[in-house]
Amino acid sequence: MMPSSLRERILEYLDQHKEVTTEQLQKIFGVSRRHIQRHLHQLVEEHRVSMTLLPGSHHTGVYQSVLPRDEEFHAIPQLLRAIEKVGGKDLLGKVLEQFTDQYYGHSIDQSLEALSQENSVLMDWKKSPNGWWITMRQCPLPNTPDAELVCQAEARTFSKHFKAPAIHFSRAETGVCQFFIPQKTVTDQNESRAGIAKTQGRLSSPIASREGGTDTDE
Repeated sequence: MMPSSLRERILEYLDQHKEVTTEQLQKIFGVSRRHIQRHLHQLVEEHRVSMTLLPGSHHTGVYQSVLPRDEEFHAIPQLLRAIEKVGGKDLLGKVLEQFTDQYYGHSIDQSLEALSQENSVLMDWKKSPNGWWITMRQCPLPNTPDAELVCQAEARTFSKHFKAPAIHFSRAETGVCQFFIPQKTVTDQNESRAGIAKTQGRLSSPIASREGGTDTDE
């Protein structure tokens, strides 16, 4: 399955080829030079792609992937495809969830406030009136057969660690992946406590009634 965003397609192509120019990518993907350059410059800033100028040129650059190029890395997409072939997307989703849970590990076993103070190489945190936005800087499994399944697995992992439903958003144009974690307001918490107190009151009232001798059924 071809990655959905242009950014992912560029990364996949760079991972499979030694080097490429903007003009070559423009012809391959049939989009404007400006569009290709915007993605390449962003990937260079993220240190996922390197750029060197062609000999004798002051403008034309050659781009290369800086991702690991060992056999183990290249075997991951094939391994995931084999898992999906054997057990379908349900099994693949469970495997990806286990992977993302171990990938992030104890690094996210902190409060959202504490995590927002850290300079993570993986994600940026931004608080909003209703919760937290997580903007990913890199994917735990780049160039996988189905990037959306990885994002869904991450959402389940975040939901488990932060004890709140993580909602996944994807901006296909830029390839930026975001998650939103809603945060209960003080009003919500007060209403929750009031509901618990009310329930406890209903459960305890028959006992109090009998002790006070006001139960007319007895």
